[in-house]
Amino acid sequence: MFTLKGRTMVITGGAGNNGSAIVNAALEAGMNVAMLSGLHTKAQKAIKEKINPKYHDHVIGIAQNPKAKWEENMEAAPEIYETRTHMKDMIDYVYERFGSVDVVVNAKGGHIRYDFEHTDKTIWRHSMEVVESAFVNAKNAMPYLLQSKAPRIINITTWDARNGGYFLDPSFAAARGGLEALTYEMAREFGPKGITSNCILIGHCEADVPEETTLSDEERARMLAQIPVGRMMVPQDVVGAFCFLASEEASFVNGARIDVNGGLIVG
Repeated sequence: MFTLKGRTMVITGGAGNNGSAIVNAALEAGMNVAMLSGLHTKAQKAIKEKINPKYHDHVIGIAQNPKAKWEENMEAAPEIYETRTHMKDMIDYVYERFGSVDVVVNAKGGHIRYDFEHTDKTIWRHSMEVVESAFVNAKNAMPYLLQSKAPRIINITTWDARNGGYFLDPSFAAARGGLEALTYEMAREFGPKGITSNCILIGHCEADVPEETTLSDEERARMLAQIPVGRMMVPQDVVGAFCFLASEEASFVNGARIDVNGGLIVG
């Protein structure tokens, strides 16, 4: 239905359960995938544990920023990182491996909720890393996206970008709203170059959140009562939106937002 075969995707956040659902769907559709993580070993562990083994020739797991965890990454794969120390080097490595970079998915996540009173500058800066990561990832991939027949940027953020979010969490709401706003700017600036930029806003997925943010039975029941489709989100729910936006057929969809929250936040 959607043309994805032979295309190459770079994804941050692919080691999580939502991300691995996207990676498996991409591989099943015939794509090549580079999973970028904070640690080389984390990306490799995700491939081993979450990715169908029959696709391992079409997926690589590498550190997005080798220098951030330099000793650990060098110990894990010195043959890769001895000559590749910068984030741009890793995107170049993906191109060398697969011959193209067609789709950039920014799905970096990971956050523990803090209300306004308990949010400090350290927490604030950590939350904002999702915006910086998306900016840098797209910037580094730009030379290769410009060579692609159907280049795509897909920013995966959360419903916290809308209406202040479901939870009280100012730094996360600001960061997720910033990623949505960045998507719209990218759509305007890159659209004339043939690159589409869109975002997916996901709801609360208990299979993809830190243990500290798991809902209590009371919280889960309250949230479930507000979701019109009558169930909680699972990782597979994001796959359809991804496959559409990443496809060659989505060439006229630019600057769009797709909400994947079961209807809890609409409009």
